Amino acid sequence: MTAGPSAKVSQSGKSSFKRGTSPPALIPYLVAGDPDMATTRRYLRLAASAGVFAVELGVPFSDPTADGPVIQEAARRSLRHETALSELLDWIEKIPREELPPLYLMTYFNLFHHMGVESFCHRARETGRVAGVVIPDLSFEDARDYRPIFRSYGINLVGFVSPTTPLDRARKIVREARGFVYYVGLMGTTGSALSLTSSAREMVKSIQEWTALPVCLGFGVSEPKMAQEILGFADGVIVGSRLVKEEEDPGRWEKTFLEFVAASRKGKS
Repeated sequence: MTAGPSAKVSQSGKSSFKRGTSPPALIPYLVAGDPDMATTRRYLRLAASAGVFAVELGVPFSDPTADGPVIQEAARRSLRHETALSELLDWIEKIPREELPPLYLMTYFNLFHHMGVESFCHRARETGRVAGVVIPDLSFEDARDYRPIFRSYGINLVGFVSPTTPLDRARKIVREARGFVYYVGLMGTTGSALSLTSSAREMVKSIQEWTALPVCLGFGVSEPKMAQEILGFADGVIVGSRLVKEEEDPGRWEKTFLEFVAASRKGKS
């Protein structure tokens, strides 16, 4: 059971997405190394075969302020294996390209700062397998000095817009975003229940008028039916805690993942 061909982000960071003609973008989130790296590779292989737009691959961090209890616990399990950013890049590079979907590494800025942003970008480009990064604690203003570095290495820096973002600021964020625009469906931590509102739909529509990038809604997407509803107005949906909750049980994870794949195919039908 697969999703069929989708508009993808190449490992060089360029997207073939075309609003109105490309299939809906499904972006599952995984915590690297939970429960172990062999299982993570298994999940990535399945995601690639299902034709997802991309995978957000979480790099565990000891103080994940934007994450809810499910992802925090998964990060703690992963950190027992000493999963680190530099080692993860080495691991990714050894996986055949055909086994990988486009990858967006998601973690906190401290890890990039510790490694060095340019050192990270250089190493990520060397792997040929990293399309971009998602850094929830790097504000638009603080990213000013780093955006040129990411761009010079062809690494997309995703832009975040939330329900409380003023319109003028949202336009600036969207203008500078690369890869896709992450619309935060609710305020709080990941794993909270999401209640779709008319204002969310209106904001997504506005963002779509400002950019050709896919506008993807995440945070609190707990059921395939909700993902299908989101894809009735957004270009993509990001599924995090609901999948991470099942990571320790590959059979349950695969079943849940394929349910979201099926829902995403129905989202624009």
